[in-house]
Amino acid sequence: MTIEANHTQFEAWTRKHTPDVLQVQDGVWAVPLPMEHENYVRHTFTYLILDDEGGVHIVDPGWGFEDNRVRLNSAFGQIGRGIEDVRSIVSTHLHPDHTGLAPYIRSRSGARLLVHHDEAAAMSSGASLGIVVDFYRKLREWGAPLSERVKLYASLWPQRNLGNGEAIQPDGVLNDGDWLPIPGRRVRVLHTPGHTEGSICLFDEDSRSVFTGDTLLPMIHPGIGLGGASSGQDRTNPLAAYFASLDRLAQLDAVMVHPGHGYSFRGLQERIEETVGHHRRRSDEVRSLIAQHPEARVWQVAERVHWTAGWGRLVGFMRLSAVSQTAMHIGYLTLLASESA
Repeated sequence: MTIEANHTQFEAWTRKHTPDVLQVQDGVWAVPLPMEHENYVRHTFTYLILDDEGGVHIVDPGWGFEDNRVRLNSAFGQIGRGIEDVRSIVSTHLHPDHTGLAPYIRSRSGARLLVHHDEAAAMSSGASLGIVVDFYRKLREWGAPLSERVKLYASLWPQRNLGNGEAIQPDGVLNDGDWLPIPGRRVRVLHTPGHTEGSICLFDEDSRSVFTGDTLLPMIHPGIGLGGASSGQDRTNPLAAYFASLDRLAQLDAVMVHPGHGYSFRGLQERIEETVGHHRRRSDEVRSLIAQHPEARVWQVAERVHWTAGWGRLVGFMRLSAVSQTAMHIGYLTLLASESA
């Protein structure tokens, strides 16, 4: 079976415009909400799920802009509901394009924001700020030029865990194996660390659909290890954790995938195989570059990697992510070497 994309959403993606609100399965609507910086990823999907009692449950509220509030309220009108009908809010991870509107929705509905307990610890402890500060130290250690350190450090501030200028705090925590409080639906929480330490996917047992957040995307390969550890340090190599998460997703009998960006698609196993293959090849490339340039620091290795968009087109957070990925692959190769020693 090959990957089969939702035609309407795929067409919007290829033409680089924001798609319309779309019912992607019975009782589930995908609401595209634009990102703060429209580079390669233009919008986040916020999912509206109806329960058997007339309530609405939200997965991944997008960036907390006024325009996105308007878009979200318009979407409620299209499905015959209002924001006051929201019963719960779930974020697959702590990034602001998946949490930003939560305070606004919560203030008008009383719904609780739920995240995995690792993300809750990071959000409550202010670890997102710690990660911002820690990245500047890492950039220096990785050999980034001073001018690049200044630019990339500045790019991190909009990525903090912010809604409307205030840190977002969750109301409750989710753990692996929990069921979401959605009457009439059996939606199970899967802890899938990698993108962040507390990233989760949500598997609808009855429709056999899975909401993957940024753990698995149809058109790009998400960054790995982008925050979430309350201590400011990941407990294990994020790439190793990510491979384990993808192995777990591969065990699902899912027929439809609803990602955080891009478009809904069929072919979970195939996309997982593509994603794993991509990272294996990237590790091989990094290994080769280190062999060719044994004195190169992380930054110099990252400059030589064949990034999909091209190193020169990676700016701001995207460049920071690329350098971070390079460091992660180096760490993963070191881990493999130690295990085989």
